[in-house]
Amino acid sequence: MKKAALAAAVVIGCFFFYYVWTSLSALPKLGEVDDFSMQEVSGNDFSVSGKPMLVSFFYTKCPDVCPFTIQDLKKLQRALAEKGIEEEQYSILSVTLDPAFDTVPVILQYKEAFDIQSSNWLFLRGTEQQTREYAEQFNMIYEKSGEGVITHSTSMYMVDADGRIRAVHDMASGSKRVDIEKAAAHLIQLIE
Repeated sequence: MKKAALAAAVVIGCFFFYYVWTSLSALPKLGEVDDFSMQEVSGNDFSVSGKPMLVSFFYTKCPDVCPFTIQDLKKLQRALAEKGIEEEQYSILSVTLDPAFDTVPVILQYKEAFDIQSSNWLFLRGTEQQTREYAEQFNMIYEKSGEGVITHSTSMYMVDADGRIRAVHDMASGSKRVDIEKAAAHLIQLIE
């Protein structure tokens, strides 16, 4: 009788531990993102609904944060592929903060300079108003000076398949690079 009670207690304890562990390890819900109507510069039809995505903001004249982040996101894609995650399971959205300068040909040239050919990596361009409204959903702050320099937050965002922001990651800044392992773990968690 004592063995049965002890076994039952162990089983219940295991279930309790599992429940608490999975609840605590779940990514929080930090906000929601509405649908957007921006142009994907390749001109292809695309859909991001139903799968998680990493959203970053950039501008092509950015001297440091944006290009370093692009390089790190390429490493993230390789890390995900090594873990058996296929490109069709997630999206990367790179949204220009400077649609006045970053025309479709300029962004396509930028994309080519970084040799980005993945079909799940979408470069988006909207009007100034569309860009501002989309960035505000993430609390992304940016400002363009009269000389065309854009100062911006250095955050990127993990969004789940239901359009909820679930994690915020730092972009590359100075010698500090994107935490590839952490970003990969969060994307995998959202995929599963």
